[in-house]
Amino acid sequence: YNGSLPSGDRGRRKSRFALYRRAKANGVKPSAVHILNTPQDSKAVHSRGQHSISFTLSRNQTVVVEYCHDNSTDMFQIGRSTESPIDFVVTDTSGGGKEGEDPSIAPSTISRFACRVVCERNPPYTARIYAAGFDSSKNIFLGEKATKWKNPDGHMDGLTTNGVLVMHPEGFPEDPKQGLWREISVCGDVYALRETRSGPSRGKLAEGESSALRDGSLVDLCGATLLWRTGEGLMRAPTLRHLEALRQELNASRPQCPVGLSTLAFPSLPRSHR
Repeated sequence: YNGSLPSGDRGRRKSRFALYRRAKANGVKPSAVHILNTPQDSKAVHSRGQHSISFTLSRNQTVVVEYCHDNSTDMFQIGRSTESPIDFVVTDTSGGGKEGEDPSIAPSTISRFACRVVCERNPPYTARIYAAGFDSSKNIFLGEKATKWKNPDGHMDGLTTNGVLVMHPEGFPEDPKQGLWREISVCGDVYALRETRSGPSRGKLAEGESSALRDGSLVDLCGATLLWRTGEGLMRAPTLRHLEALRQELNASRPQCPVGLSTLAFPSLPRSHR
């Protein structure tokens, strides 16, 4: 909604989200890998209460990657779900919809547990993005039909249905130029785009590229696009006072409409939007 929600910011449903170092680290990292052949095996693993990612290969085989606590990172989850594991609730921006329409009327293309951002708790505070988020049972589940594979080093990975796309502009913010759109996997690797948004085959691995977010990175969740700003970038951003001075300067130049030949005047921003 271009920086504001029709109904305003409410709770975890906001137009802007600020990430701060948590009082206690809640990050997780891969640990044990289990190959399960029966439903009973799966129940035994999930009953431990640890975070895990399940890759269903067939009706009789599932690979479960357990995650353990990582005291060097903080994790923030983004998605359409209002369940407690989601830190930031996002809603669709409907293309043909009118402002103020209830977004819940139309079916959403944003995943309930769309992605997670993992931030280092110590300098340089690198933030990395991963497709999919852990649900209320601390699980990410990739079913039989999901796009998934085993990498040459043996670890499993996969993509979400509509994907999480990222674009890092070059030269942001002074002289920004569009970079290439890439897709981020569940384990945070970077790939070229699929032939179609929800296609069954992944794109080519973008070797040497990282899922680390930069100032100005765009994150496309298929229904909402997020702009990532760093603390350093925001410190260099124009202030409201600077923008107001530019507005007054523009009005002072008395710009004319080339069609109606009338003088244009740009109003100041209402106090409610500041």
